[in-house]
Amino acid sequence: MAVKRTGQLSLAEAFLGDKLSGGSSPLDRLSGLVKWYRFEKLLTPLRDGGPGRAAWPPLVLFKALLLQSLYGLSDRELEEALGDRLSFRRFA
Repeated sequence: MAVKRTGQLSLAEAFLGDKLSGGSSPLDRLSGLVKWYRFEKLLTPLRDGGPGRAAWPPLVLFKALLLQSLYGLSDRELEEALGDRLSFRRFA
């Protein structure tokens, strides 16, 4: 199964960078504190290798669920927040 590529900046992020977040956000600090490669090792075997559209990497989905839990968001609110908030997109 193909895996979607992540990490590409939006046009606004590319031009403005850290000016948009006003410095170091709590999510940026959290991202720096956690050793995400350990979670990635645990989550990668859970990915299904079946046919279909490219899947999101398991670590990205895990981070999205973490954001959902931390901020008390519903599935719909999480989707909107990931599309709207640059800090959420950078974290995930």
